[in-house]
Amino acid sequence: MGRKPKINQNQPKKNTNNSESFKKADNKIVAQKQPKEITRLRGMRDILPDEYRYGDYVVSVAERICRAYGFAKTEIPALEQVSLYERSTGKQTDVVSKEMYAFVDKDNERVALRPEATPGLVRSYIEHGLFNLPAQPVRLLWTGSLFRREKPQAGRYRQFSQVDVEMFGEASPVADAQLITMGYLILKELGIAAAVQINSIGDAADRDEYAKKLVEYFKDRKVRVLLSVDDKKRLLKNPLRVLDSKDEGTQKALAGAPQMIDHISDEARQHFVKVLEYLDEFDIPYTLNPFLVRGLDYYNRTVFEFCPEGEDGSSQGTLIGGGRYDGLVEFMGG
Repeated sequence: MGRKPKINQNQPKKNTNNSESFKKADNKIVAQKQPKEITRLRGMRDILPDEYRYGDYVVSVAERICRAYGFAKTEIPALEQVSLYERSTGKQTDVVSKEMYAFVDKDNERVALRPEATPGLVRSYIEHGLFNLPAQPVRLLWTGSLFRREKPQAGRYRQFSQVDVEMFGEASPVADAQLITMGYLILKELGIAAAVQINSIGDAADRDEYAKKLVEYFKDRKVRVLLSVDDKKRLLKNPLRVLDSKDEGTQKALAGAPQMIDHISDEARQHFVKVLEYLDEFDIPYTLNPFLVRGLDYYNRTVFEFCPEGEDGSSQGTLIGGGRYDGLVEFMGG
């Protein structure tokens, strides 16, 4: 008899095991190839077409009214040197110290995503010598995105759009009233009920003197204990920043604090009175807010905010805000 082929009884089992191993490996590769879903960053949002048209309409209304007042559209970079905001907005402000997206780029430069538009527009005004233009004052209009690493909450995002207007070379109080009037007309056309809050923070010497009064007021332990931890720090570094606090305890503490308007110079007071007279003449309703200072260091004299009114008459945040900054251009080298 011929020899039967020798059959290795273990071979089929071995082949089966290899097949299963390949299947397992293949499944693992497939699993690894499936990409993890990438979603938007915290505090950011997508604006889809159905919603975008509303924002587009708001911007179109604002730009049309601004152009009617002689403002011309301009553009500035989204990235600027960190020093631009440190010098203008102020190192101790929340915008620069807590909220600004700043980093060192591959050229080893300290750069920042713009947290606000005014410093960039002032830089552009100086850098391009717009103060030499025959037509003065210079009126600039800008629309774009700003970036702040704020705590995400309803209605507040870390990237947001803003329409910004700047008027350079006009010292008259009529300029203040004109900007406030523009804001009022924009909101009126959009059908938004908003109250204009206004104050004067005087000039640099006035604010220095008032800061001393404020520090003296908070020496009272019964009042000081109401301040939040952050506001106690602000009181030491920049006392006026306490006025801008939204903390409930701090707001209670401020109820009996001295008012800025009582500590400004006669010149600043006369300027403010003229602004109010112009607003009366233009039929613009307003409310005096003695503790309104805005959150940025470069403002002087007139500051204002438009706050939408809730059904109960309460304020629902700020829609429009601004003020005068007479010394900023010179301070920035212009």
